[in-house]
This record gives sequence, structure tokens and C-alpha cells, in this order.
Amino acid sequence: MRVVIDTNVIISATFWMGSPRALLHAVRNSEIICVTSDALLRELRDVLTDPVKPFGLKNREADDVVDAWRQLAVVVRPQSRVSVCRDEDDNRVLECALDGHAAFVITGDEDLLILGEFRGIKIVPVSDFLKLVGRSRETKA
Repeated sequence: MRVVIDTNVIISATFWMGSPRALLHAVRNSEIICVTSDALLRELRDVLTDPVKPFGLKNREADDVVDAWRQLAVVVRPQSRVSVCRDEDDNRVLECALDGHAAFVITGDEDLLILGEFRGIKIVPVSDFLKLVGRSRETKA
């Protein structure tokens, strides 16, 4: 099953335990296939190094996180263009999902979640996705 994991979920999986970390383990164990794009990876790096965000990673540290996700994911080069969200970054998520043939977008972003579905792609929070695939909420690693 192919999924797009939004930046907010990737960051949660990177820094905290809980549902996002369980999702990360499902990707690492090849139970699901994560699809991403260069635009989404750039957004991840920008958020990790943003001085107003609490992560405060140095450029090299952020590059390491991005490189790790690049290795875990299938990187697609979306050709589709959509303009359904007020936030252009959210439109990039949908474009990646469309051209990456994802079944789900997994996000905590209310602007995406309110859509519920986009062109047959289900948009769900992490906990709902994990219930759908029968994964537990918490993980220790």
C-alpha cells in the first residue's frame, strides 16, 4: 500500500513516541510504501531548520533526517497540478499522492483532513490509518 506521510507526521515520528512512530516502523518494515517528492522533502528540511520552530536543527542534522526519509521513501516527480487548498504546501501533498498512486495521505493538518478524500485518495490522521491496517498505537523503539 502506497501512502504520503505529511511533514507534520514525519516530524512527530522523528522526535516523539506514539502513533507517528508506529507508522515509521511500518514504513521501515516495508509494511507500507511511503511516497514523497522533492518539494515535500524541502518542506521537511525547512521546518526542521526554521529558527521559530522548536526543533532547531543545524543544516547538517536536518539533511541527515531528510536523507533518511529519502532512503525510506519512493521519490516521485509530480506532473499534476492542483489548487484546492489555501496553503500551497498542502497542494504539493495532494500532487505527490496523485502522481505517486497513493491510497492514503496521512496527516495532522486540518486543512487536508477536512477534505476527507481527494480523487479517491483517503486523507486520514495517523491513528485512523493505524486502526485501518491493524497496527498498535504505541511502539517502544
